[in-house]
Amino acid sequence: EAAGAFSRIGKEASQDVMDESLYLRANSLMKIGDYSEAMRLVNLIPAKSRFYIYGLYTKAMISLNTEKENDAIEYLEQVSRNFSGSQAIKDKEKSLLENLALKAHLTLGFTYLEGNNPLEAIKHFSIIPKDSPFYIQALFGSGWAYANMGRWVRVVVFWEELYYLYPQSKYTIEIMPYIGYAYTTLSAYGKALEQNGIALQYYEDLLKKISEIEKEIEGKDMQGIAQAIDMTGDKELSNELDLYNGLSSMEAYLGGARKGVNYEVESLIKTSKKAREEILTNISERLDRRLENLRYQVSEVAANTSLEIARNLRLEGGGQISSEMIFDGP
Repeated sequence: EAAGAFSRIGKEASQDVMDESLYLRANSLMKIGDYSEAMRLVNLIPAKSRFYIYGLYTKAMISLNTEKENDAIEYLEQVSRNFSGSQAIKDKEKSLLENLALKAHLTLGFTYLEGNNPLEAIKHFSIIPKDSPFYIQALFGSGWAYANMGRWVRVVVFWEELYYLYPQSKYTIEIMPYIGYAYTTLSAYGKALEQNGIALQYYEDLLKKISEIEKEIEGKDMQGIAQAIDMTGDKELSNELDLYNGLSSMEAYLGGARKGVNYEVESLIKTSKKAREEILTNISERLDRRLENLRYQVSEVAANTSLEIARNLRLEGGGQISSEMIFDGP
């Protein structure tokens, strides 16, 4: 529907509006899998347009979806180069473009990591600063890149920072057992035992936290819902929560500006409230399922961590480990 709406924007519109509609229409088509038409449209955006860099990122995403990784890498490199070379950009626009450039570096990092090129991956992860919203993923990816090279000291550095800064993120949940594995590989068995104990307690605390959040969700507690969405890392639910908050802000603005004197405004507020109720119900139902899956994942990892503790106890005592108990690692 969005693609159809953007296609109706006529030539009487300004060039800026035309370029933006091409970009948004291409993204809409990409979302529904029409990659060839999406690529055709985004190629129509002229290089002098302020939407050109955004279009390059869209072309990279289309290329990744169609398994053309070399093309994707070239487009992502162009995104970072175009941002670096841009002059006289307004502050707000500069912030948006900087985030896009950092997102390009993050995507390049994981693309190189999957392509078994950890050194190149690390180069891109290291560009992302601590105040970036992508720093958490950069820590996660850097740890895996160094693990790929067997540099376990660096793995510990990045993943312990990840645990310290973002203790309840989905990335932390995944890497907690591997910190103990890294210490074991470094023959720091005492430290490995300590870390595995921390990991086991971490998962027990996390399970309790999930139970508490589930009760908050039942009561439609917005803070608990926001926390649960962060924990699951569900981008779609995050977008729905943004829409909910946006509608709420609109209602407050309209209600304050035109207190009951305008029928159209009252009708719009009423419709918005109904839409928010539907959004909240949908979010609550989906979060229940996501948290149940997360509970299962955490329980499973906690059990594996217990086995790792047993393995390290045997190593600390100089005993032998059966092949069934060897932790394969990343």
